[in-house]
Amino acid sequence: MKALYIEKENTVYLKDVEVPQPQPDELLIKVAASGFCGSDIHILKGGHVQKYPVIPGHEFSGVVEAVGSKVMNFKVGDRVSADPNVFCENCDACKSNHQIHCKNLSVLGSLRDGAFAEYVTVPERCAFHIGDLDFIQASMAEPLGCVINSHNKYEIPIGSTVLIMGAGTIGLMQMMLSKKRGAARVVMTDIKETQLEKAKELGADFTVKSEADVEQKLRRIAPEGFDIVIDATGVPKCVEMGIRLVKYAGKMIVFGACPVGSQITVDPFDIYFRDLQIIGSYALEKTLGQAIAMLQSGALDLRPLVGQVVSLEESVQVFRDFADGKTSNKLIVSFFD
Repeated sequence: MKALYIEKENTVYLKDVEVPQPQPDELLIKVAASGFCGSDIHILKGGHVQKYPVIPGHEFSGVVEAVGSKVMNFKVGDRVSADPNVFCENCDACKSNHQIHCKNLSVLGSLRDGAFAEYVTVPERCAFHIGDLDFIQASMAEPLGCVINSHNKYEIPIGSTVLIMGAGTIGLMQMMLSKKRGAARVVMTDIKETQLEKAKELGADFTVKSEADVEQKLRRIAPEGFDIVIDATGVPKCVEMGIRLVKYAGKMIVFGACPVGSQITVDPFDIYFRDLQIIGSYALEKTLGQAIAMLQSGALDLRPLVGQVVSLEESVQVFRDFADGKTSNKLIVSFFD
């Protein structure tokens, strides 16, 4: 089969590899659609937890091609998506329902081969039926599951004002879900005009370009600060600014992945005196089913977030363009005509 193959740091190309064989508890899935994620850039550049060589890709959907001898709830022909985080379910973290902190965690696309390939294997416990949900949206259930995981950690008061820094795919999902949960106003920032235009199109109440005076402009919109601030940039200076812009008794959600070892400067008295909450949220944790349910019901429609749909043959150049910041909106590799 053909696969997108990261041989080593900054070295990616298409390669013919053997079709993986499912273990007794695994499904072999013929991939239909697979989406690029910001973490794929970190994996390409060596800034993530990864092994080399590796086939990237952890946001995907497809059709069951074969099942292992111990698989109970799936059959050949089932349309599926999967949680890319393979938990052991035996360590202390798993036993306390914090599987994303599993001591033996294996992740598709970074620590085991992923879904930028014609076929991928996953344990049955990670797979989900998607019914008649279209493959493109189903491939986006994983990032939506990450967003839902963050929202499960806090309330959005009815009528609140929310600031989301970063209007990429994740930031736009954060905005759509914040609106669903009761935010009266959602304000979005980004460095790209195209992303801000998309945010406005999808329902953002205010958009502000991230320039030198961005903080002053945001304070004019919300003089007392924002009830909820969500960072979807992974830029430490944005996190610092976000904390300054949280309203008294408000919440700062650190969602974007800042570089390992980066630092921010925060006055702890400010956190204490203004009664702030700073909440971290990493990946998804048993929330893929919630994401699929939202998409199947039509409560959220992620199709407007899609920028390009390309073939596997085009994926190498698209991946490089994505890593260089030359693309907009969600990038999907489609394996079906």
